[in-house]
Amino acid sequence: MSQIIKLLPVSWKDTNVLGGLWGRRQQINHFVTIPSQYKRFEERGSFEALKRNWKAGDPNAPHPFWDSDFGKWIEAAAFSLAKYPDPELEKLVDSVIDEIAENQQSDGYFNTYFDLIEPDKKWTNLYYMHELYCAGHLAEGAVAYYLATGKRKFLDVMCRYMDHIDARFGSEPGKIHGYCGHQEIELALVKLYRATGEERYLKLSKYFIDERGKQPYFFELESLQRGVDTEKTANQQRHLKYYLKEHGPYAEYQSHLPVREQEAPVGHAVRAMYMYSAMADLAADTQDKSLLDASEKLWDRLTQRQMYITGGIGPSSDGERFTFDYDLPNEYTYNETCASIGLVMWAHRMLQFNADRKYADVMEQTLYNTVLSGVSVNGDEYSYANYLAVYPDRFKYASTLIIDKMMPGRHKWFNVACCPPNVARLIASIGQYMYSTSEDGIYVHLYNDSETTVDVKGNRVTLTQQTNYPWEGHIGLTIMPETAAEFTVAVRYPGWCSHAEIKVNGNKVDAPIVNGYFMLNRNWAQGDVVELLLDMPIQLVESHPSVRTNSGKVALQRGPLVYCMEETDNARDLSDLSLVDETDIKVQYEADLLDGVVTLELKGQRRETSSWEGQLYRPVQTQKTDVLVKAIPYFLWANRDPGEMLIWINHNCSCGSH
Repeated sequence: MSQIIKLLPVSWKDTNVLGGLWGRRQQINHFVTIPSQYKRFEERGSFEALKRNWKAGDPNAPHPFWDSDFGKWIEAAAFSLAKYPDPELEKLVDSVIDEIAENQQSDGYFNTYFDLIEPDKKWTNLYYMHELYCAGHLAEGAVAYYLATGKRKFLDVMCRYMDHIDARFGSEPGKIHGYCGHQEIELALVKLYRATGEERYLKLSKYFIDERGKQPYFFELESLQRGVDTEKTANQQRHLKYYLKEHGPYAEYQSHLPVREQEAPVGHAVRAMYMYSAMADLAADTQDKSLLDASEKLWDRLTQRQMYITGGIGPSSDGERFTFDYDLPNEYTYNETCASIGLVMWAHRMLQFNADRKYADVMEQTLYNTVLSGVSVNGDEYSYANYLAVYPDRFKYASTLIIDKMMPGRHKWFNVACCPPNVARLIASIGQYMYSTSEDGIYVHLYNDSETTVDVKGNRVTLTQQTNYPWEGHIGLTIMPETAAEFTVAVRYPGWCSHAEIKVNGNKVDAPIVNGYFMLNRNWAQGDVVELLLDMPIQLVESHPSVRTNSGKVALQRGPLVYCMEETDNARDLSDLSLVDETDIKVQYEADLLDGVVTLELKGQRRETSSWEGQLYRPVQTQKTDVLVKAIPYFLWANRDPGEMLIWINHNCSCGSH
């Protein structure tokens, strides 16, 4: 292991998710989500464009970002094939790869949009047109498919494409001294380097990161070269003038400052997460502690001032971006699914440096809430924006400028469909987030029925996990080393849990806790059993006083799950509900509801409305009536009848955790 990194993540290939919540989601992902996404590609004409059959005047003109969707879909299929061998799905993937290979140009270039729409403008509009972004997602798909199947065809295609890019970008004379408007290729190049050992890919990734934010601004020079009136463009962005004044031009693309000088997350949230992930990758692979220091500073600013309780990030629909500290509106928010997926990726990378629970806690919080919110229970509908409060009537009269991805609830597809294949690839690869190894043992980060086999000090160790998490707080770990030996099993003590016990072979042990992990160091024999017992009370969570929209309100949380109220369970006018000083909270597992779920039932109050006829305002006189408030896990919202939804509820009691 390198000097600045402590852990190595266990690969998705070496972790088998056996059942539980994530096992069920993987099953639906394989048999419903991934095949249905292929059909969506067919319906919108993506394959006709990929085959170069589209002609000017035909419907379904290729979108500049379509290639990235193919890349993520292939990646999702690759991860899923490792668990569910499926000749028919593999045949479909091979057919897509064949088309990509067939239409790759002799110099290695590949981009469906530019080949068909603007063949004379390649590499001239990196600010917006996402050529490098699309190339990055295709490269990630190629690496995953190679690792899953051993087939090199797509990997070789993408190596030729990256060689083409390497020949055109860099600091040398005659090359383009720039980078993409949407970061992604940076982390893809690191993956390609790790798969092939070709150091040029690592160096190119480092160039893109190091070059970003230097002056003179590349995007300014590129725009002038295209004949764009940059002053006129700036005037058209007057609605962002305060934002731009504070952060500088090109903050939307994290290009306002060199990356090591950036101190706060700004701009487009997905771009930021992909860039921060690449920074962490490069810190690990090049021993660049300055990138790690910058990443840690950005992490603290994000998680302490700019992240929702669900792990959602990027509250502004205007630019899908961050705004300012403690600006976390509930109804007028955005929280793109892709942004939270990026946060999981970044958290996982940061976790490997020092095995600090704070990274695993955010990873778990985001996975169980906003990421799972991104796809329906049935697996074929999606949320692009993830609101924390929804009042559908507002959207009935909204501007026609509101596009499909901003509408609340579930949708079959989107014009810009980045989120569906993104959530599919994450669910398919969830195993890689569960475990890591260190020089002296194995770390357990996430809890779900699963099995992994790793090398610890030259000894093959199989660890099997059994649990009904997140519905229950009992986790069992069976340790099976080939040879009895001394090593460490580190088990995460979640930050949301105020009390936990840990046992070995039925006996409670007083294990030291380091950075939020129980450190169990002993001589392990085959069949030793670790039990982690986590208290899972219902917690009433409050926000920092500066989060103005949550003043006087609380959120309900049990374990890692944030809960919400929906109109279908509680009638309209959810904003008038309040919790009262009651401790009688019913926790119930409902097997027939939403594929099996633990619901909460609490005592609350709301005002009656029958006496308000003909009045909009009046002196206070309304009596409140007692009601039962039912809450479900937030990730399951919008899976039943459409209606209102909220997370933060009025709080009129002094209760804390029950």
